[in-house]
Amino acid sequence: MSGRRDGTRSPARLPFGLDAEKPRHYRDMLRVAWQNRDQLPFAWRILRDGVCDGCALGPRGLRDDVIDGVHLCMTRLELLRINTMPALDPAVLDDVPRLRTLSSAALRQLGRVPFPLLLERGATRFRRVSWDEAERIAADRLRAAAPDRVAFFTTSRGLTNETYYVAQKVARALGTNNVDNDARLCHAASTTAMKRTLGVAAATCSLIALRA
Repeated sequence: MSGRRDGTRSPARLPFGLDAEKPRHYRDMLRVAWQNRDQLPFAWRILRDGVCDGCALGPRGLRDDVIDGVHLCMTRLELLRINTMPALDPAVLDDVPRLRTLSSAALRQLGRVPFPLLLERGATRFRRVSWDEAERIAADRLRAAAPDRVAFFTTSRGLTNETYYVAQKVARALGTNNVDNDARLCHAASTTAMKRTLGVAAATCSLIALRA
């Protein structure tokens, strides 16, 4: 069904909302499959056996403990390519001015960074460094910085809870409480509104209770 301007309903021109602005899940699922066409068996293994790294409900495989049936959302599908994409061509790292003209989406499409890289002040290309050198450089900079000048910022998806736990422990071991992530920024407005209207900044209901 689709809506007219007068608010009434009419049969859709195409099934499954394919002619709608959003959502277009079937079209988007086909796009995800095409993006992962070079790693389809691996992508299927991630969906079938893996734990979702983009959802608070924690699906394991294709199901979870909260809702009945298959749980497979576009957020998880859109994260697939992060895990299946090949390493980038190191030659693209020789032209930093060109890289700076690319969008975030275009940079991600270049592929995974396969080894530690260093961009030195004034340089126009990245230099490959060993893991030992990369760790030494990071350690030296952290030792030299005052704790109140050190901050940790993590993504809100694509990482496990264990990674977040380790990150905040490392930060505190270095003497700083400057720890933040994308989730707080994304939900700052909604949590503030809930705090002011309900008195708490998080949901007060249980999805399991709602299902029952």
